[in-house]
Amino acid sequence: MTRLVHKWAVVVPLLSVVALASAAPYGRIVVLQYINGSVSIQPRGAGSWALAESNRQLAISDNLWTDKASRAELNTGTGILRINSETSLTIVNVNNRTVQVKINQGSLHLHVRHLFGGEIYEVDSSNGTFTLMKSGDYRIDVDPKTDTTTITTWKGEGSVTGERQAIRVRSREQVRITAVTAAYERHAAPGPDAFDEWCRVRNTRQDSAYPAMYPLPPYYPSPGVVVYGPRPWH
Repeated sequence: MTRLVHKWAVVVPLLSVVALASAAPYGRIVVLQYINGSVSIQPRGAGSWALAESNRQLAISDNLWTDKASRAELNTGTGILRINSETSLTIVNVNNRTVQVKINQGSLHLHVRHLFGGEIYEVDSSNGTFTLMKSGDYRIDVDPKTDTTTITTWKGEGSVTGERQAIRVRSREQVRITAVTAAYERHAAPGPDAFDEWCRVRNTRQDSAYPAMYPLPPYYPSPGVVVYGPRPWH
């Protein structure tokens, strides 16, 4: 049984996270694993902002801001969140079953390798809530000036709930929600831009480090460590 556990063990490439999060309870964590440019963080309960450092564990209610020409990448174990320049993001909830964030403005790309039964990925905005129904690649853009949220599903499927009934956003579709009219606009997904291409290249590089099969949902025996496969007590 030990051999099986070792076979499916995947250590998220965040070796310094264990030291940073040693006081936290074991479970899923969100880590700011990559910074390109200038990224600021407002920790939960803090009134001021400070420059963020890579490999920092993020807590519920932490706020992130990427400056102009800057980007950031967050690792959640089964998924990767990437935020483009001039983007404001809040960590809403994180546990072994749930990843919930709110994008206040800017662009978020969400890459989920495998969505297990009962696992929830949710992105909130002022215009509604987008919940993943399948693994895949998604982009959410929020423009506070026009009070508009645009959801693009490159691969996968999700459900968006606003002031009207929930609707599905399928692969290669885009839905735009405007708060002024509480209306939906559905379009074919546009061609990728520079941010999408940057995310695609990083996905290709990083996915090769993860197992090609996911026989069991992941569990988190220690901070920064994700294990796919039989539990040690099985």
